[in-house]
Amino acid sequence: MERRPSIERPLWVKLGLWAVPNRAFAWAFFWLSITLALVFFVFGYWGPFFFFLGVLFVLVALWYWLAIRWIDQHGGWRKQRLTH
Repeated sequence: MERRPSIERPLWVKLGLWAVPNRAFAWAFFWLSITLALVFFVFGYWGPFFFFLGVLFVLVALWYWLAIRWIDQHGGWRKQRLTH
């Protein structure tokens, strides 16, 4: 896959990966979110609040996945300069 020149990250990517140091940590948070979603879906049998939390963690995992994908397609995981 061809890598495009590095461009500034959109706000949703910056927020989604705020304080995440590298790609490995981002994937770890993704899989943690998926695991928690599954756990809460199981607990959802006993109450709808747990099911709701499961849905939230699925959305969090989706956000991580989309942010990881965006960075992979737009210049990789190099640190961006804070000044231009």
